[in-house]
Amino acid sequence: MKTVQASASWPGTRSNSTIPTALETEGSAYIPETVPLGSGLYDDVDLQAKEPSAALQKSKLGKQKVWTSDESHAREGDDLLPEQDATSRRIWMRLEGPVPYKTSPLMLEQAKRGRFCRWLVSLGLARAHGPTHNRIRTSKYTPLTFLPANLLQQFMRTANLYFLAVILVQMVPGLSPTPWQATALPLVFVLTVNAIKEAGEEIARHSSDDQINGKVVTVLRDNEEILACWANLQVGDVVKVGRNEDLPADLLCLASSNKDKLCHVETANLDGETNLKLKYAFPGTAAYKSAGDLKRLAGPWTFQTELPNERLYQFEGAVIKDAGRTDPLDAANLLLRGCTLVNTDWILGLVVYAGHDSKIFRNRTKAPRKVTQLERTMNLLVAMVFALQVMLSVMASIGNYIFLKSHEPRHWYLKSTGQWPELQPGMAALLVQFLRFMILFNQLIPISLYITLELVKVCQCKFLQWDSQMYHADSDSPCVARTSTLNEELGQVQYILTDKTGTLTQNVMGFVMSSIHGCLYGKQLGRQPAKPSPHSLAYDVGLQQALEQPASNHAGDAARSFLTHLALCNTVIPCLDSDGELVYQASSPDEEALVQGAALLGFQLIARSLQKVEIDCQGEPLEVDVLAVLDFTSDRKRMSILCRLPDGRVRLYCKGADNVIYSRLAKGQLLEQYTQPHLAEMSRAGLRTLCIAQRDISPEEYESWAREFHAASIALHDREAKVEAAAQKLECKLHLVGATAVEDRLQDGVPKAIRTLLQAGIRVWVLTGDKIETAISIALACQLFSPTTKLLMLRERDLGCSDSQLTSEVLKLKVTEVQQLLRSASHPSSRMIGLVIEGGALAVALQPQNESLFLQLCQDCKAVVCCRVSPRQKALVTSLVKQQAGICLGIGDGANDVGMIQAAHIGIGISGREGRAAVLASDFHFGQFRFLPRLLLVHGRWSLKRNLEVVMYMFYKNLAYNLPNFWFALVSGCSSLPYYSTVLIASFNVLWSSLPIIGFAVFEQDLRPISVEQNSQLYRETAAICRQDIVIQFFQWMLEALWHGTIAFAIPLLAFRGGDRDGKTDGIDAMGLATFTCIVLIVNVKVLTRSSSINLIHCVLVAGTLIGSSDIQGA
Repeated sequence: MKTVQASASWPGTRSNSTIPTALETEGSAYIPETVPLGSGLYDDVDLQAKEPSAALQKSKLGKQKVWTSDESHAREGDDLLPEQDATSRRIWMRLEGPVPYKTSPLMLEQAKRGRFCRWLVSLGLARAHGPTHNRIRTSKYTPLTFLPANLLQQFMRTANLYFLAVILVQMVPGLSPTPWQATALPLVFVLTVNAIKEAGEEIARHSSDDQINGKVVTVLRDNEEILACWANLQVGDVVKVGRNEDLPADLLCLASSNKDKLCHVETANLDGETNLKLKYAFPGTAAYKSAGDLKRLAGPWTFQTELPNERLYQFEGAVIKDAGRTDPLDAANLLLRGCTLVNTDWILGLVVYAGHDSKIFRNRTKAPRKVTQLERTMNLLVAMVFALQVMLSVMASIGNYIFLKSHEPRHWYLKSTGQWPELQPGMAALLVQFLRFMILFNQLIPISLYITLELVKVCQCKFLQWDSQMYHADSDSPCVARTSTLNEELGQVQYILTDKTGTLTQNVMGFVMSSIHGCLYGKQLGRQPAKPSPHSLAYDVGLQQALEQPASNHAGDAARSFLTHLALCNTVIPCLDSDGELVYQASSPDEEALVQGAALLGFQLIARSLQKVEIDCQGEPLEVDVLAVLDFTSDRKRMSILCRLPDGRVRLYCKGADNVIYSRLAKGQLLEQYTQPHLAEMSRAGLRTLCIAQRDISPEEYESWAREFHAASIALHDREAKVEAAAQKLECKLHLVGATAVEDRLQDGVPKAIRTLLQAGIRVWVLTGDKIETAISIALACQLFSPTTKLLMLRERDLGCSDSQLTSEVLKLKVTEVQQLLRSASHPSSRMIGLVIEGGALAVALQPQNESLFLQLCQDCKAVVCCRVSPRQKALVTSLVKQQAGICLGIGDGANDVGMIQAAHIGIGISGREGRAAVLASDFHFGQFRFLPRLLLVHGRWSLKRNLEVVMYMFYKNLAYNLPNFWFALVSGCSSLPYYSTVLIASFNVLWSSLPIIGFAVFEQDLRPISVEQNSQLYRETAAICRQDIVIQFFQWMLEALWHGTIAFAIPLLAFRGGDRDGKTDGIDAMGLATFTCIVLIVNVKVLTRSSSINLIHCVLVAGTLIGSSDIQGA
């Protein structure tokens, strides 16, 4: 193949290629990104011919397009552009023409309607959303729009808008007692700092966008392979992606270099999972390797897909061939943007979703804004200070009115001119004087409050990330703060809702026990190697002896059937590592453990493709044909694989949760009675259990089911529901084969961490998908429950009735029962009550009419364990606690915990084996659960105490600073004359009172970390702080400010009363400067008196501020 460099210029460079880029429009038209195809803009227009093409004479916007199977035959060359209506998209392969696609001059006239949209996009005021282009944009602004958009965003903050209003009022001639520059300079400083911070982040986003859009990929064109930028790809292009290359768009896999026509992709950038995923080429094109091979299909074949959506693991599509024949497309054929091709030399892919239509961008949702209790209370405090400002202004303006009324007749120089702004005494003059005092007292609201608090929080997050005590060396995972807005909320957590697997446990699974044909294996372990495998079942003597029995032996045959089932019924991918050793890639650690355990016992998975699975059964190869795979989902709680055995029989292998499998078993099986006690025993040991079953399918039943399943699999609407309905018909009348038990050990330090959190007064709830016995065992092991804890059980049968009134009565009885137990308890240990609730009962308890009773029941118990819960139920429980109970923290490690993490006040992600989905959705993340107590008790407690001091101090210093203005007004006829000079007014918040409190908030430690960790009850002090407590502290600080402001005014007033030796008295400037110096001295010494520990940096900041103020006084 000839390789030609075309349109591969990088951002910031000019391309020398003759092929136009997407932005080169002179002499040609292009499809604007802001106007999607199918919107009516390009209807009735042939994009290459000089007259409208019959194939493109479609219905206008609002009319649903009806497609026929023969319509695609009219498609040739430049007509091959994607189309979509309200329900689906139709795509034709485009293997000719330039990259990007160049349209005819006829488009220019039609595109005029979209010029306004394109202009908005160029300004950054709208986002391009065309369905064909692959250019992405994550930046918020353009160079032209950054300043106005950033200012608009900043002035949405009430405090900034308030000071802008003050400046505008000050600019009214003759009205303001102070120059507007005195207020503008601090505001400009605050806005500039915020803008610089935002500009840095925006530059990084632009750089990232340019780097991604400028990546190159091989595109098939005219029997050649040319290189093109990612941004220039369009829907319908066919690309060739090589080994270890990222996928540029959402691609339909057409062909692969693999002999089995499959490929492996790594989805770590997409969903955080590091395990490889298996994808398959569409069988109809799997044998083609070039543009020439595919060219004859570009016209007659049509690829029909669902509209762009955010469902990562679902895809519905079909290939419409000649004579209306249709083949299904599903998620196994779709390669998503953000994935990396591995273990495969190359693939050919058809671009089906590009740019912002790709699934990875459809999943880019704005993180929910989380506001701390302190920030919410700050708004109340600002309102209270504003009320104080109004009150002082009213008092001073009324005082001025009274003074003028009583003194104007006697003193001619007090008489007003009657012209603006010196009006005759009356309501107008009173209003003018009120506005003057409002301007004079405007700094009662601290202008630097928000910027100081943001800076402090950023510094606190840096120190949190530098904490070596929270670094996990094995996974190289430090503690990372992904937001700087929730620091103080860490000091007020009342509820912790945690996942179990991978969060409390290691998520390193070991296959340790099994129940096969009524025999429990895993207790009698024989000789083990020096480095034993975690799959200890492989060393069980009884199982080894059973496998050595001949085929005629019933126990041996059952064991071999059991292990064959485990080796076949999975989605594990076998592959070779760099040393040539066979390794397994699995999306589930449980599944990986079962396959590895079976391999150690001689039943090894060798190869897997779309059509076949090959295993080695104790040295004898077994190859089966795969007829269908029914995947595991959190709703199904099971997976099945339908195979044709070498002897021609069709057999269904199924595994899943015990309650799901038992409900699908054929009646009258004696094995159920033997397996059930084994399941209970394994669950009590804290093991994760699964049941496995199978049944043979008759040829007639299979043929009938296959037709129904095929029709469901090609449906473009409600495909998932139709496939599930078909699966239900097959997954019934199963024959039980046995049960498995996998061990997932606790992480190091979990029991100690749980104990510390409980002593700190934090309630811990565990939300898990395991069965009740397993969850109780883990709760006991991690010391959430103690041996003396009384357990209250709520099963589905307790609340499963349809009568809502009866359900409420049951919950009331449970609440009464718990309260009676608490009242009758004679010893604190007798009050330890734990609630264990099953998923079915939880669904009923979370109904609106039962929520309050359920929450009251949970609050009366020491700890709560929710079993068999779905990801959605985790999020619902978290939302309930957040809205009605108190500040809650959600912690998990997997994608199924994302809803819980985002619903909580604070979301914590664990960097575990289940990918980084939880980490990416979290507010903080680290490597092990044992670091959580240090995060809350040390950093959370410090942050709350420090930040609360910052907020109180900012209001305190501004009241103390502004109060002399009021006292001076009272002794000067309420004249609204400013007491301080313009320089002092503009610099007080920025220079003379900011650095010491920042140093305090970053370095203050009221207690050493080890003292807090050893005395976890200290956390109750901060956890109990509520809005009322903050308001009370506010009034205490304001009383101190009143006293300090009065003293700072009175001392200079008395000192300057006598005058100098010549009989002259100092003026207002000298008196104001003296008072200002007193205020600076008082408020900075106040910081030192509030400090429990003083370090060198803190001393330097305070000393430097005080020395600077004395220099001002000397000058």
